[in-house]
Amino acid sequence: MSRPVFSELMAQIRAGKFVFTGELEPEKTIDLTETLEAARRLKGYVTACNVTDNPQAFAYISSLAASYIVQKETGVETIYQITCRDRNRIAIT
Repeated sequence: MSRPVFSELMAQIRAGKFVFTGELEPEKTIDLTETLEAARRLKGYVTACNVTDNPQAFAYISSLAASYIVQKETGVETIYQITCRDRNRIAIT
């Protein structure tokens, strides 16, 4: 019995296809205008976009929140990234 497919990324990987993903780096503010525009430009070229978490060790908007907004506003599937570098177990859960 195989697991159900929850995303286009999972479907393409399961089918053995070569997938392309893009990377989105949210701005340091809560204004995601540039990130949304970047996602729209990538749409059609990538299967999903990885939304980075605290790139270059600077505090940015939560990548979970940014992933949700990007996926809702653009229809581009997102991959939520979390780095454990600057977090303890309580912050991760």
